Amino acid sequence: MGYLIYYLVLLPLSWLPMFVLYGIGRLLYLIGFHVFGYRKKVVRENIRGSFPDWTNEQVDAQVRRFYRYFFDSLAESIKLFSMSEAETVVRCRVENPELVAPFAAAGRSVIAYGAHYANWEIAALSFSSQFPGMTVMGIYSPLKNEVMDRLIKANRERTGTYVLSRRKVEQYFEENPVRPSLDFFVADQSPSNHAWYKLHWTHFLARTTSFLAGPERYAVRYDRPVFYMSLRMEKRGHYVARLHPVTEHPRETAPGFITETFARKLEEEILRDPTPWLWTHRRWKRGVAPEAAEALKGKAFVPPEYERWSTLPPATSGGEQAPIAG
Repeated sequence: MGYLIYYLVLLPLSWLPMFVLYGIGRLLYLIGFHVFGYRKKVVRENIRGSFPDWTNEQVDAQVRRFYRYFFDSLAESIKLFSMSEAETVVRCRVENPELVAPFAAAGRSVIAYGAHYANWEIAALSFSSQFPGMTVMGIYSPLKNEVMDRLIKANRERTGTYVLSRRKVEQYFEENPVRPSLDFFVADQSPSNHAWYKLHWTHFLARTTSFLAGPERYAVRYDRPVFYMSLRMEKRGHYVARLHPVTEHPRETAPGFITETFARKLEEEILRDPTPWLWTHRRWKRGVAPEAAEALKGKAFVPPEYERWSTLPPATSGGEQAPIAG
């Protein structure tokens, strides 16, 4: 069934002009929002909880804005099944790729934090040619349908960006590829299957929120410089990505600093423009662990494991990484 959907529906649709796909997206908006109310309750609760001072009218207006953008981005993502690499770069340019050039020249890999904000699928396909000298690796959660997972993975990789299952991240970092890489974590998922004390808890969008601690642990353990990657829409279907330095020396940062910085930068983006964030995610479905609420007491709760990782010697399997020139 997965192959039939891909070859008989998604791929043929991707050959249509973008304005036609936007028209289909608008039709899907009318059906999905007004008829079936796709996850409307989840979206409204998420927005209401994130903006407690808003009136019902403001919340409802933001819900409609989100759904119009959501189905626009769905139309854009369908186009990606046949979009050329050159067009992906036109549609998503990186403003400052030169920030990682010294690391690439020195043979050092870096970690970039991102989020389900704006059209991250276009961004992922555009990155490979915009970071010369580096392998771009995106960490993702595999789909339950294995056939569709293989097909979508192959499409994501056709421009040179590699994608890696989150289940294989540990192995990937241990192998420590010789070629420098930009390892991209989309880190705003709901970490529902982790014990509360293994998560980073903080105040985010007016409520107590948990974040995965893994990306920071990898940065510290393998001494990888860290960036936050913002993504904003310039105009319909066109985006601009920008790198924001977090730390060049993660082993010198206080435990929790990297994850907390990600949370703050993402919150700034959402408060600036809430529309492109993926509000259909059940971001707060796990609730707040009573122990975490008690441990917070007005500040972020940092997992004890951070301390352990920060005291380990830097991992250099595959050879020590060269220092930055100059």
